[in-house]
Amino acid sequence: MFKRLFTICFFFSFLISSVFSQAQEEKKVLFVGNSYTYFWNLPQHFNLMVEAKQHNYFAIQSTAGGANWSQHWRGEKGLETKKILTDQKFDIVVLQNHSMATIDRPDSMMLYGQKFSDLITRKGAEVYLYMTWSREWDPLMIDTIAKKYAELGKQINAKVVPVGLAWQKARELRPGFPIYFDDGSHQSALGTYLTACVFYKALTNDSAVGIPNRLIGEDENGQKVYFNILTKEDALFCQKVADATLSEWDAKTLRQ
Repeated sequence: MFKRLFTICFFFSFLISSVFSQAQEEKKVLFVGNSYTYFWNLPQHFNLMVEAKQHNYFAIQSTAGGANWSQHWRGEKGLETKKILTDQKFDIVVLQNHSMATIDRPDSMMLYGQKFSDLITRKGAEVYLYMTWSREWDPLMIDTIAKKYAELGKQINAKVVPVGLAWQKARELRPGFPIYFDDGSHQSALGTYLTACVFYKALTNDSAVGIPNRLIGEDENGQKVYFNILTKEDALFCQKVADATLSEWDAKTLRQ
């Protein structure tokens, strides 16, 4: 009787352990893009955020300054994106095109978005589209940007991460909020934090509220590296904007 009971307990213990292990399995994320991804280390921001809130994701990047999707596809600028996608296994691939692609090269965007989607889905990963933002001096650009990313997302059945709309909302709620770098195009450290909050919410489906206002990692020698330091008020504002933008975008998508 005791032996039988022990066997049953061992079986259930093994089953629970196995289920828990599967639930905690790391999800690998690849960010494909350019300086709108690597400025202020967006993938590392995301990694620190998910670690802080105990989600098991890990992101890496394939980026080059000014790169568009056709250059990623053809392996220009020293990029090896197709090789990385072919040789490695990812759960999620985030595609970020050149910031002017929706306006200057919409046909190319649709063509290479489809090509990358076909490759990524064949490898068993999900495609997420990184909607970029308007230039600081031309906020109306966001209408075209959002429309084209939504159109591509529908065409390839990909999830759109509405970063550009979160930036628009932040600017409307707090005019002058310094999310831009000095050139009025790239992101500041604060802009990267906001962007990372949007990705945190989009990829984990967990509220961004509660992410630390200080993101601290370690170098290879175990020394602290401060990736970002915000006031608690600014951090909470970014978190709430991210949550609200995703909720509005999801509701809009469901209505369409």
